[in-house]
Amino acid sequence: MNCTLDNQANFSRIDLSRRIKIPNKLTPELAELTGIIAGDGHIYFNNQKRKQMYCIWISGSISEDSVYYKNRINKIFYDLFNLNFTFSTQRRDELIVRIYSKAITSFFKDIGIKTGNKTARNYIPSKILISDDNIKIGFLRGIFDTEFSIMFKKDYHGKHSRPILSLRMKSFKFISQLKSLLKYFDFTIVFYKDKFFDKRSKKFNIGYKLELGGKKNLKKFTELIGFRNPKHLTKIEIWKRFGFYPPRLSYQQRLSILNGKIDVNQFYR
Repeated sequence: MNCTLDNQANFSRIDLSRRIKIPNKLTPELAELTGIIAGDGHIYFNNQKRKQMYCIWISGSISEDSVYYKNRINKIFYDLFNLNFTFSTQRRDELIVRIYSKAITSFFKDIGIKTGNKTARNYIPSKILISDDNIKIGFLRGIFDTEFSIMFKKDYHGKHSRPILSLRMKSFKFISQLKSLLKYFDFTIVFYKDKFFDKRSKKFNIGYKLELGGKKNLKKFTELIGFRNPKHLTKIEIWKRFGFYPPRLSYQQRLSILNGKIDVNQFYR
C-alpha cells in the first residue's frame, strides 16, 4: 500500500518559530511512535478559542524506562518532527513527557489516534491496519515496548524459565484488533476476560488480557518485531544467559547481574 500521508497539519506561530516539521509518509519509525502514543500516551486536542489545548502526554517509569525514553523515543521524535522532548516527573517513579504543539497534535489526531480519555474506548488507527507489514511491525514494536510485560513462570526445578508476554487493557476493541494483528503474523495467542484491582481508582475493574506464551512465541517475536526498550531486553538477556529469570528484579539489579556483579542464583537461596 502507498504510505503517503495527506499532510494537513495546522502550524501555530510557535510551531513555525521552533521549525517543527511534519512527516509526509507513514514509515516504520512513525508507526512505532504511533504505537507508543497509542499505548503509553494521551492526546489532548481542544480547538475552542478560550480553551485551546494541544498536547501529547507520554508517561512511563523513571527507574525502568528512562534510558528507553531518552535514547529511543526522543531520537525518533526528533528525527521526525525536529523537536526534543521535555522530561518531568509527577509521582515518585513516573517519568512524563509533554509535547505542546498544534501541528504535531493535529497530525497524530489525523492519523487516527483516539484523543482525550481513551482507556475503555481505545482503538488501533485504520491507517496502521491497512498498511504494509513493515508498518504493522513498527506499530507492534511500539505497543510491546510500552504496554506489554514479560514474565517467566516456574518450571519443575522451581526456577522461572517459561516466558510469557502479556497485556491487559480495558478496551475490547483495541485488544481484539491487536489479537487479529498478531494472528496475521502467526503468533499463538491466549485471550480472555480478566477482573483486576486498579491501584489508582482502588476498585475492581473488568479488562481483557492477551498472552503470548512459550519459547517459540518469544523467539519469533524477537526475530520478527524485536524489542528496543532495555527493561525488556535485560530480562531476555538474563533468561538467555542463565536459562531462567528471577521475578521482581529492578533494572539496576538486572544490569548488575549482566555485568557479573550479582550472582543470579542468590535469588533462589
